[in-house]
Amino acid sequence: MFKWTTEMRIDDGQIDDDHKELIAIANRVLWLERPNRDADELKMVIRELYDYVKYHFGREEVLMKNLDYPDFEAHHEKHEIIIRSMNYYLTESHHMGEILSNFRQLVSKWVTGHIMEDDKKLQRFMDAKVDSFLKKD
Repeated sequence: MFKWTTEMRIDDGQIDDDHKELIAIANRVLWLERPNRDADELKMVIRELYDYVKYHFGREEVLMKNLDYPDFEAHHEKHEIIIRSMNYYLTESHHMGEILSNFRQLVSKWVTGHIMEDDKKLQRFMDAKVDSFLKKD
């Protein structure tokens, strides 16, 4: 199970709110213990996670473009890798237990890797922009 912590802070706004919601949905995937008996629920929660991930990545990418974020292309590619991984696991898994196992691994990588590494780079860039703006006055 994942818990949003202040170490995950990116913007004290929409990105953090999105991450909190994504973690809440991801935790619902992780809590499922009987994937074959709860197949409909698993499919519903994974679909909700997939849709929200795409929504969040879109919002994050608009923000990066508006800020002229220099690592936009690399960050965007990492988003694409996550989406492709989700698609692969949904289409290539042979049973619900395999889907659940694959999504647990993906969620773990996403939380520990993407938020704590890639999104933190974006946070440092945004903080530097704010600091630079404030120093102009």
